Amino acid sequence: MGTRKEYIDTLTLTKDELYKARRAQAEIRQDGFSQPDESKLVEGLTAFATVLSLMFKLPTPVTLAAGVISAVGGMLPSEIDTLTTVSIMGEDFLDEVYDFLYDNPEYDLVEVKLPFLEFIDEGFRIVQGEGIVTKVHAGSGWILL
Repeated sequence: MGTRKEYIDTLTLTKDELYKARRAQAEIRQDGFSQPDESKLVEGLTAFATVLSLMFKLPTPVTLAAGVISAVGGMLPSEIDTLTTVSIMGEDFLDEVYDFLYDNPEYDLVEVKLPFLEFIDEGFRIVQGEGIVTKVHAGSGWILL
Protein backbone atom coordinates (compact mmCIF):
# COMPACT_ATOMS: atom_id res chain seq x y z
CA MET A 1 0.00 0.00 0.00
CA GLY A 2 1.33 3.41 -0.96
CA THR A 3 1.75 6.57 1.03
CA ARG A 4 -1.39 8.42 2.18
CA LYS A 5 -1.86 11.97 3.43
CA GLU A 6 -4.88 13.63 5.04
CA TYR A 7 -5.37 17.38 4.80
CA ILE A 8 -7.88 20.19 4.37
CA ASP A 9 -8.05 22.16 1.11
CA THR A 10 -10.23 25.17 0.35
CA LEU A 11 -12.06 25.12 -2.97
CA THR A 12 -14.49 27.49 -4.67
CA LEU A 13 -17.14 25.55 -6.55
CA THR A 14 -20.25 26.15 -8.62
CA LYS A 15 -23.41 24.08 -8.22
CA ASP A 16 -22.51 22.21 -11.43
CA GLU A 17 -19.00 21.43 -10.17
CA LEU A 18 -20.42 20.13 -6.87
CA TYR A 19 -22.79 17.84 -8.74
CA LYS A 20 -20.05 16.51 -11.00
CA ALA A 21 -17.60 16.07 -8.11
CA ARG A 22 -20.11 14.05 -6.11
CA ARG A 23 -21.03 11.89 -9.10
CA ALA A 24 -17.37 11.33 -10.01
CA GLN A 25 -16.52 10.29 -6.46
CA ALA A 26 -19.45 7.86 -6.50
CA GLU A 27 -18.06 6.36 -9.72
CA ILE A 28 -14.64 6.02 -8.07
CA ARG A 29 -16.22 4.28 -5.08
CA GLN A 30 -18.41 1.93 -7.09
CA ASP A 31 -16.11 0.96 -9.97
CA GLY A 32 -12.78 1.64 -8.29
CA PHE A 33 -13.12 0.60 -4.64
CA SER A 34 -16.15 -1.69 -4.31
CA GLN A 35 -15.96 -3.62 -7.59
CA PRO A 36 -12.74 -2.56 -9.34
CA ASP A 37 -13.21 -2.37 -13.10
CA GLU A 38 -10.83 0.05 -14.80
CA SER A 39 -12.61 0.26 -18.16
CA LYS A 40 -16.00 0.77 -16.51
CA LEU A 41 -14.48 3.43 -14.25
CA VAL A 42 -13.00 5.29 -17.24
CA GLU A 43 -16.38 5.21 -18.94
CA GLY A 44 -18.15 6.43 -15.79
CA LEU A 45 -15.71 9.29 -15.18
CA THR A 46 -15.84 10.61 -18.75
CA ALA A 47 -19.04 12.59 -18.12
CA PHE A 48 -17.35 14.44 -15.26
CA ALA A 49 -13.96 15.17 -16.85
CA THR A 50 -14.23 18.93 -16.25
CA VAL A 51 -13.84 18.52 -12.46
CA LEU A 52 -11.30 15.70 -12.27
CA SER A 53 -8.19 17.86 -12.02
CA LEU A 54 -9.74 20.31 -9.53
CA MET A 55 -11.22 17.70 -7.21
CA PHE A 56 -9.13 14.59 -7.64
CA LYS A 57 -5.77 15.95 -8.95
CA LEU A 58 -5.63 13.77 -12.07
CA PRO A 59 -6.86 15.44 -15.27
CA THR A 60 -8.31 12.61 -17.34
CA PRO A 61 -10.60 9.65 -16.72
CA VAL A 62 -7.85 7.28 -17.91
CA THR A 63 -5.18 8.56 -15.52
CA LEU A 64 -7.57 8.78 -12.57
CA ALA A 65 -8.96 5.28 -13.16
CA ALA A 66 -5.43 3.85 -13.42
CA GLY A 67 -4.45 5.53 -10.15
CA VAL A 68 -7.52 4.27 -8.32
CA ILE A 69 -7.13 0.70 -9.54
CA SER A 70 -3.45 0.76 -8.63
CA ALA A 71 -4.25 2.02 -5.12
CA VAL A 72 -6.84 -0.63 -4.30
CA GLY A 73 -4.81 -3.44 -5.86
CA GLY A 74 -2.61 -3.73 -2.80
CA MET A 75 -5.29 -3.20 -0.14
CA LEU A 76 -6.80 -5.67 2.25
CA PRO A 77 -10.61 -6.05 2.17
CA SER A 78 -10.91 -4.24 5.52
CA GLU A 79 -8.95 -1.28 4.11
CA ILE A 80 -11.23 -1.15 1.07
CA ASP A 81 -14.26 -1.19 3.41
CA THR A 82 -12.85 1.76 5.34
CA LEU A 83 -12.05 3.60 2.12
CA THR A 84 -15.59 2.99 0.87
CA THR A 85 -17.05 4.34 4.12
CA VAL A 86 -15.03 7.57 4.08
CA SER A 87 -15.83 8.04 0.39
CA ILE A 88 -19.56 7.79 1.12
CA MET A 89 -19.16 10.35 3.92
CA GLY A 90 -17.48 12.72 1.46
CA GLU A 91 -20.20 12.15 -1.14
CA ASP A 92 -22.88 12.87 1.47
CA PHE A 93 -21.27 16.19 2.35
CA LEU A 94 -20.95 17.21 -1.30
CA ASP A 95 -24.66 16.33 -1.67
CA GLU A 96 -25.56 18.57 1.28
CA VAL A 97 -23.68 21.53 -0.18
CA TYR A 98 -25.20 20.92 -3.63
CA ASP A 99 -28.69 20.81 -2.10
CA PHE A 100 -27.99 24.08 -0.27
CA LEU A 101 -27.04 25.81 -3.53
CA TYR A 102 -29.99 24.25 -5.35
CA ASP A 103 -32.41 25.45 -2.64
CA ASN A 104 -30.85 28.94 -2.63
CA PRO A 105 -30.53 29.95 -6.30
CA GLU A 106 -29.41 33.45 -5.33
CA TYR A 107 -25.98 31.92 -4.58
CA ASP A 108 -23.79 30.98 -7.54
CA LEU A 109 -20.56 29.92 -5.80
CA VAL A 110 -19.56 28.35 -2.53
CA GLU A 111 -16.20 28.31 -0.79
CA VAL A 112 -15.74 25.11 1.16
CA LYS A 113 -12.99 23.55 3.23
CA LEU A 114 -12.87 19.87 2.33
CA PRO A 115 -11.07 17.01 4.10
CA PHE A 116 -9.08 15.05 1.56
CA LEU A 117 -7.37 11.70 1.65
CA GLU A 118 -4.56 11.78 -0.89
CA PHE A 119 -2.94 8.72 -2.39
CA ILE A 120 0.53 10.16 -2.86
CA ASP A 121 2.09 7.38 -4.94
CA GLU A 122 -0.92 7.09 -7.24
CA GLY A 123 -1.41 10.86 -7.55
CA PHE A 124 -5.09 11.29 -6.66
CA ARG A 125 -7.30 12.26 -3.74
CA ILE A 126 -10.89 11.87 -2.55
CA VAL A 127 -13.13 13.89 -0.24
CA GLN A 128 -13.21 11.79 2.91
CA GLY A 129 -15.86 13.32 5.12
CA GLU A 130 -17.69 16.43 6.17
CA GLY A 131 -16.18 19.80 5.37
CA ILE A 132 -17.12 23.37 6.25
CA VAL A 133 -18.84 25.93 4.04
CA THR A 134 -16.99 29.18 4.75
CA LYS A 135 -18.77 31.59 2.41
CA VAL A 136 -21.22 31.84 -0.46
CA HIS A 137 -21.33 34.22 -3.40
CA ALA A 138 -24.36 36.14 -4.58
CA GLY A 139 -24.71 38.97 -7.08
CA SER A 140 -23.68 41.50 -4.41
CA GLY A 141 -20.48 39.66 -3.46
CA TRP A 142 -19.27 37.12 -0.92
CA ILE A 143 -21.16 36.39 2.31
CA LEU A 144 -19.21 34.89 5.18
CA LEU A 145 -20.89 32.04 7.05
